[in-house]
Amino acid sequence: MTAPQIARPEKSRPLEPDDGVYYPMACDVLPPEGMIHFVPQSYMQSALETWLDDPKTLVASQMFIYYEPSNPSVSVSPDVYVIPGVGSDQRRSYFLWVEHQVPTFAMEVASPSTHRRDRAFKRDLYESWGVLEYWQYDPYGIHLAPLLQGNRLVNGRYQSIPVEVAPDGSLCIGYSELLKLELRARREWFRFRDPVTGDFIRNRQEMEREYRVSERARFAAERAHHEAERARFAAEEAYYRAERERFAVEEALHQERAARLEMENLLRQHGIEPPASGGALP
Repeated sequence: MTAPQIARPEKSRPLEPDDGVYYPMACDVLPPEGMIHFVPQSYMQSALETWLDDPKTLVASQMFIYYEPSNPSVSVSPDVYVIPGVGSDQRRSYFLWVEHQVPTFAMEVASPSTHRRDRAFKRDLYESWGVLEYWQYDPYGIHLAPLLQGNRLVNGRYQSIPVEVAPDGSLCIGYSELLKLELRARREWFRFRDPVTGDFIRNRQEMEREYRVSERARFAAERAHHEAERARFAAEEAYYRAERERFAVEEALHQERAARLEMENLLRQHGIEPPASGGALP
């Protein structure tokens, strides 16, 4: 039997330009970052995917945005960015002149090699594009002060977003009006938080881990329930067995009384008075 054909929606626009130019992917060009950079970046992308949960919204991480046709040497790669309305289909790269939609949210995770470019060139570029919010986070705690900084587009210009800093400087808290989320950051630690529920936004790995834990707990509860049911069935079976034994004893006593009464009647029929109850028959 052949597998049924999967109905796929027709694309209304190409995802890559058809100009004969080779545009490298970010993974082929960008140098690998260490865990201090990779961990928060990976969390941000996955957490925003679970928070937004929208097949029409692209949440991307370290994917080149090309913005000049036929010029593969001009691109940027925000560490995490959100583009609504273009679909969440996987792409090799993103081309502004093909998809005609800029990010609404962009975030850069500072590193020794990128933090200066993030603060100047990228800030000006994202402002000129009309990116509504641009955030920077410094997991090292040495390149930015405070280590979490945000900008919101107001009348075409970026204005700083207030960030609450703990007295000892260890925790920074900002709020994204665009995402309706708090951004909480320390050195080597970053989380999005829902200010309504107070819950931290989990990424896919955390949700899968919690699911596995909950499944193990559910299996353990079901196993305990089954064991309790087996114990109840065993107790009920022991009760019914004892009842059957009691009924058998009562039936034997009933038959014994019936036999004794029959014998007494036979004796009386022959003119013999039976002995008193409990006495021995002659």
